[in-house]
Amino acid sequence: MYMKLWKNVRRVASLKRFIHQETTGTIKVDEQLITDHKTSPPIYQLQNETSDFDELADAVTPLWRIPYSEQLEIKDKRNFEIMTKLTQRLKPHSPSKGIICQLKETLPSPVTLHYRNKNDFHIRYDSSGRVVVGLCVGKASRQTLRCIKADNLFNTHPTHTDVARVVQEYIQHESKWKVCEHFQRGGNWRSVLVRSNHKFELMVIVTIHPQDLEEKEIRSEMERMKDYLLASPMRKQIVSVYYQASGHTRATAEQCPFKLLHGQSHIYERIGDYEFRISPESFFQINTEAARLLYDTVALQLAPQRMSTVVDLCCGTGTQGLMVARHSRGVIGVELSRSAVEDARFNAAHNQIQNAEFIAGRAEKLFKHIMEQLEVSPDIAVIVNPSRGGIDKRIISLLRNNERVRNLVYISCQADGPAMNNFVDLCIRGRKTLSEPFVLKKATPIDLFPHTNHCELVLSFRR
Repeated sequence: MYMKLWKNVRRVASLKRFIHQETTGTIKVDEQLITDHKTSPPIYQLQNETSDFDELADAVTPLWRIPYSEQLEIKDKRNFEIMTKLTQRLKPHSPSKGIICQLKETLPSPVTLHYRNKNDFHIRYDSSGRVVVGLCVGKASRQTLRCIKADNLFNTHPTHTDVARVVQEYIQHESKWKVCEHFQRGGNWRSVLVRSNHKFELMVIVTIHPQDLEEKEIRSEMERMKDYLLASPMRKQIVSVYYQASGHTRATAEQCPFKLLHGQSHIYERIGDYEFRISPESFFQINTEAARLLYDTVALQLAPQRMSTVVDLCCGTGTQGLMVARHSRGVIGVELSRSAVEDARFNAAHNQIQNAEFIAGRAEKLFKHIMEQLEVSPDIAVIVNPSRGGIDKRIISLLRNNERVRNLVYISCQADGPAMNNFVDLCIRGRKTLSEPFVLKKATPIDLFPHTNHCELVLSFRR
């Protein structure tokens, strides 16, 4: 039944004939178009689809033309190659062709269409010089960089692209500001970030470059933009509108504050029995349904005991740590972003969890002090969920040298990148440390990103 349904979706997708139901947020298929596709007008007339769309879809969702069951097979093969590479680094002289640990099949995402709860749209020009709020393809160095509307991408929800379209209309027809392609060349409009939750409530964050404008001028333009948004059919779903005036490529809330223009300061998302507060710059897994599968997998592999203290490194808004807190002695989370730590503390109180503490700062500077404070804890279980660059070698050394850390779960979104050095340093015997190495027991891939080449890999280390 699943394969029959998927084949039907694939057939419709190949014809690009969707009807978006704005009231429900669902996609309706026009059966007449499917039945009569041989005599129907060309696709180019039915929708404003061009080769640009195909190029964007191939760049953002490179597996979108492939049935989902085959996508999972591709990811299984890729994960086996990653584990083979890791095995060769850990056992370079082994004659065995097997891999170092048990590798599970990729767990599929519960939802494969329009799963993203966050989209960061660029504000740039298309190939004809028109302002577009979408995603960029090409390279500036080759003068091929252009912006394309993100409509109909398999991973992007139509409500997000609806917001992008409204902002695009405002910039094209109502605003005197120019697009900021290069900071030194002037212009103000930079990007639009849209976040949503299970209720399809929307948070919109517009980023601009202030250039030489006064704050009064910026506020006036942002108010006009906000009023235009709220006059659109999206007004009932838009519960929060922010803007950030930043002269940096990327800026935290501490560097350039997010200023609320309309509505509530946060949106809330549910995962199982837990509810989490989300701020403009909060890290939250982009596929909420698959995130629950990820967190359940981590909790199962971590398996903290009643007397275990869980240390959650790179904890974000505290989601993973809070979901194991009730099964352990306590949780300590470490996160660089101060606003994320504020959200994590709120989330702990909001979910009536009393045994969780969150600290803002760099993990490599705080970790040693935390280990000293946990001197009386008989058992320490560690969750590591860093960016693609992995964690600092100093943290690996501290983990190796603390014998009470017997159980570690590492979540990696790019296991064949710098993070692989972390895996090797955790497991290999070396001259610089006499501590017992960890043993990699299991690797479980989870597909949080259907139609792309990526997935999360959960690695379970023991000693």
